[in-house]
Amino acid sequence: MRSKWWSTFMTMMLGVALAEGAAFAEPPQEPAAASARIALPTGTSAVRWTEELTTGEGSGELVRTREGLLFEPYAVMRRPEGQFQLTGLYTFPARRLEQPVDTIRPVLQAQSALGMGVEVDVRVRTANGAWTEWSTTRSGEAVRLPRGGTEVQVRLALQADEHGRGPVVREVKLEGTLEGGTASLSDVQTLATPLTYRIYATREGLVGGTTANGHVIKSYDRFVALPSRRALASNGGSEYQVRICYPVTGKCATTSVWDIGPWNTKDDYWNVSSTREMWKDLPQGKPEAQAAYQDGYNGGYDQFGRRPANPAGIDIADGTFWTDLGMSDNDWVNVTYLWTSGGGTSTGLIIDSNNSSNDTTKGYIEVSANWISASSTAGYYGSGYYYASTQAISDPATFWFYLPAAATKTIDAWWTAGTNRSATAPFIVWNASGTKLATVNVNQQLNGGQWNTLGTWSFTAGWNKVQLSRWTTEDSVVIADAIQVR
Repeated sequence: MRSKWWSTFMTMMLGVALAEGAAFAEPPQEPAAASARIALPTGTSAVRWTEELTTGEGSGELVRTREGLLFEPYAVMRRPEGQFQLTGLYTFPARRLEQPVDTIRPVLQAQSALGMGVEVDVRVRTANGAWTEWSTTRSGEAVRLPRGGTEVQVRLALQADEHGRGPVVREVKLEGTLEGGTASLSDVQTLATPLTYRIYATREGLVGGTTANGHVIKSYDRFVALPSRRALASNGGSEYQVRICYPVTGKCATTSVWDIGPWNTKDDYWNVSSTREMWKDLPQGKPEAQAAYQDGYNGGYDQFGRRPANPAGIDIADGTFWTDLGMSDNDWVNVTYLWTSGGGTSTGLIIDSNNSSNDTTKGYIEVSANWISASSTAGYYGSGYYYASTQAISDPATFWFYLPAAATKTIDAWWTAGTNRSATAPFIVWNASGTKLATVNVNQQLNGGQWNTLGTWSFTAGWNKVQLSRWTTEDSVVIADAIQVR
């Protein structure tokens, strides 16, 4: 089981102008460094922008410190037991640039002291709509992205000292350039199928705690943790997903990466050595904690000087662990890292056929008693799917999703394929005003176990819906598994 994450306080004021040399409420032992000001180059090929500090998202939380109970609106601090440096993440909205870039250089105005720091994570959306993994750099240092693109996203990782005092970030400027050649870099893998490794899994637990991306853990939750923030999805997002299969029960489940751990935080062990952030001499697919536990690698210690109590390379939330996979104790599983094929998924809201996996304030499924829950055919999303026979009857499976404002969204659907499936399964798309936008007939005998795009439409504010109808050619079944709104 992953060590428990504890919340603590980091002094941080984002978007607030501070006087030069301003002190923290409790001054650090070392004098605060002056805010760095680095001049940006003025080359005509560069794209430059400034992130608005008020537009990002962190995790609001009440935090008890030595001074009392404080409200921290822009970041959550957490640490595993034995880790002294605390980190909070703050993510800016994705931004579309006027020209493609493959190299990003951030310039920050920040105030920090000994033991504090700020790292900058950047990712780019590829031509197929998927995000690359996050690439990390620091102020004034350029980072080369694995792909070029026009849509980028920036995330700050603010690191506090061992006393819980953190840096103050005042300004975030970035410069993007297109250096060329990234599409053919040898350390970028473009695979026909995503990577799969046999990994020791532990149960996450920690109900009521907060994950690294700000998700509050609930009973029988469904997500996983991997020991690197390079593949940390957004809160509620699905841009980095794994498919886990447990050979003992024969059950499989697909879910998103919403936390960091176990043991390490910079061990992207699924990557090749030239890309891997640390421990480049280890075989691809072997977590550092496993090497330390089994082989005495790194003196038998993890990243933080602890001796791992097990060889775990993935933590699994309770609902996925107990219910979806049927696991009763920590054990070896087969993990497929779905984004490593170069396909991945886009950031979006997923409505599963299991409402316990949904945030029902944002989306849920509604079916009658005529729809049967099943998991007998492999390739389902989450823990299973619904099916119903086709006939001339008004009895759809309805996927509801809420939009706070009118927006144009792309809808994807996931199903399990089989010869008894309908070749004309009708998905009917409605906006919140009750206007039918389209009917899309799909062949569910093909393309199972993946996202299939239904189309892109303009939706109104409120509760929109996608219905899978049973009213089509008889003597087959239709499969209601999951949809994605992006």
